[in-house]
Amino acid sequence: MRLLPALLAILVATALGGCERRAPGIDKDYPLTRLTERVYVIQGPNEAPTPANQAFINNPAFVLTQRGVVVIDPGSSLQVGELLLKKIATVTREPVVAVFDTHVHGDHWLGNDAIRRRFTHAVLYAHPKMIEAAARTGSYWVGVMNHLTDNAVRGTRPVVPDLGVEDDETVALGGVHFHVLHPERAHTDGDLMIEVVEDRVLFTGDIVMNRRAGRMDDGNFRGNIAACEVALKVGARQVVPGHGPVGDRAVIVAYRDWLTALYGSVQRHRSRGLKDFEMKDQVVADLKAYRDWARFDAEIGKLISLAYLQSEQESF
Repeated sequence: MRLLPALLAILVATALGGCERRAPGIDKDYPLTRLTERVYVIQGPNEAPTPANQAFINNPAFVLTQRGVVVIDPGSSLQVGELLLKKIATVTREPVVAVFDTHVHGDHWLGNDAIRRRFTHAVLYAHPKMIEAAARTGSYWVGVMNHLTDNAVRGTRPVVPDLGVEDDETVALGGVHFHVLHPERAHTDGDLMIEVVEDRVLFTGDIVMNRRAGRMDDGNFRGNIAACEVALKVGARQVVPGHGPVGDRAVIVAYRDWLTALYGSVQRHRSRGLKDFEMKDQVVADLKAYRDWARFDAEIGKLISLAYLQSEQESF
């Protein structure tokens, strides 16, 4: 995401200033869903960050192991992370021993702050490219979340993951195996998907979303489509998308088909000589099956422009 230097400075200043006085905690009690004997998720609203949802928009989750609790994507703020810890405490008194962050967008990993404040020895895992990007942009993401939510994440500190994990690596924690998948550039260039092997549950991060027109500012359409194919080969019984309700492999298929339809439509209209700003009505008509997806109207113009640029680059 590119911002004018002045706006970026404002966002960073907001983030740094927010450490002085924290915002209240999440005021809505989101239910905890048990997926298997040891895998739990809080399904956040399928929305953009707003003052009403206090920036809680993803699906924070945790897995019980013999060593302690493993968290996957602890959310967008100190406050969301604390909500997650409260939910964990209703199930177990064991400590959080590890966290997996699926990618660099702040709505998924800024909750690291709550984990690290409470459990100082927890290991925070992510792809090395995500770790590098988070070290550069952490304060920016806090500023963005505050800007969008009227300072609902104030007090959050960007706690960067500790340890890098690579594609096809398996991390064994307390008798549970976490199989890491890192495709090529998809939603970002540092995405992870996490398979909880024994439970046949797959966490896709934002490589897959459920009935949501996901942003692709840092992504690649063909790469994301290929990543969906990788996810389908896992054979998971349950799929936890980055946003939207938990489902099964049909969630992956639907998101793959959405990306394919969008990119294909832009390619066709570009081959007819239309510019990105000229084809919106035609592309929207082609995508009528997806018009009721969350964020469709808000994102479609930008998605067309990004798909157009990527299609154009492929022709050289």
